[in-house]
Amino acid sequence: MIKVLCVDDHKHSTDIVSHYLTKWGYQVLVASDGETGWNMIQEERPEIVLTDWLMPGMDGPELCRRVRSSKFSGYTYLILLTAKGDKKDLVLGMEAGADDFISKPVDFRELKVRLHAAARVVTLERQLIQANRELDEKNLKLNEMYGSIKMDLEAAAQIQRTMLPDKSITLPGFNFDWLFTPSTFIAGDIFNIFQIDTNHLNFYLIDVSGHGIPAALLSTTLSRVLSPYAHLQLYGTSEQIRHDSSERRKNPMISLHSPANVALALNKRFMSYEENMQYFTMVYGTIDLQNGSVTVTQAGHPPPIYQSSDGAVRIIEGGGFPIGLVPDASFVDVSFSFEPGGRLFLYSDGITECRGKNDKIANTRAFGDDALQEVICSGRNLPLDELMNRLRRAIAEHRGNDFFDDDISLLAIERRPL
Repeated sequence: MIKVLCVDDHKHSTDIVSHYLTKWGYQVLVASDGETGWNMIQEERPEIVLTDWLMPGMDGPELCRRVRSSKFSGYTYLILLTAKGDKKDLVLGMEAGADDFISKPVDFRELKVRLHAAARVVTLERQLIQANRELDEKNLKLNEMYGSIKMDLEAAAQIQRTMLPDKSITLPGFNFDWLFTPSTFIAGDIFNIFQIDTNHLNFYLIDVSGHGIPAALLSTTLSRVLSPYAHLQLYGTSEQIRHDSSERRKNPMISLHSPANVALALNKRFMSYEENMQYFTMVYGTIDLQNGSVTVTQAGHPPPIYQSSDGAVRIIEGGGFPIGLVPDASFVDVSFSFEPGGRLFLYSDGITECRGKNDKIANTRAFGDDALQEVICSGRNLPLDELMNRLRRAIAEHRGNDFFDDDISLLAIERRPL
């Protein structure tokens, strides 16, 4: 029920108005002057105030100004009763904050219509307040859910980072460093370098299609599958696995002599179907610590960059389809010599395809292969960690900020000079 306050210093007038308002279904309050009306407005919070213009003490316009200058939670609809008919008087009343006017003597048919219009405004305002309250409650719940999801994603990101190679680890004859910036909390990129026995280092960099949780779940699975100490069944090869007795706990997947066979095994294991078209690109390789030879296979991935000790850059071409797309895909091993002082760079296309922050269309400038090679060449004499910092700055400057559309990952391997 809508509450209406009648403010008039003539009791006879308030009695008649109250009679009709009660008959029309309103809850009626009565005040005999402006000051009393103001106190009742503060205490009772009526939705509609019907006030006479001329009253001793506080008049109708002043009461309107008091209401409009207050910070009530809901809207108060103000109607002035007046015998004044001059336009400037009406303007004065509107400037004081009145919503409507009724001329005296009151035509109760007109009053009923005016109150009905006021009631619509009040009802709509109530509905709006309720809708806003419900929206605030939903936003609060959404914020709580977002906070919980954010905490979970941050925890997942920390776990994912533990799967990256520890920069403090010392490898025999080799140094390494890396860049890793997910486009969201967690990445679809993953990489590693590890020693599998006394004579070999293995390395890989994988870029799972898509972004976010689905891509991160697959990249995490792949990290486990390719871990040197995972107890996993071998898929897709009949090649003999040879271990020393101290190495039998190692994952046979990474002990294959051919990186191409690893790609074949992964392709069989992670074949996608139409309802789940998730695939990944990969560079996978092994380094012979005795003679420095490298064997790599590529599966739809950007070709690695090899930089010799004299600074010359070579692109390691060759490869096959992304893994998980073609059931009978084949993969090729490519071999080259990793000379002392040389450097090998594996990277995701999130680097070369990184566009400036204002690039809105497809043909705008990407960071590109040339820019990547230029930074690598210009930093030939820098320590590997300083070169990584230079690369990080170059990519960020090109982008214009630290937020990327795709994951940024790069693994750099350096053979220490003799």
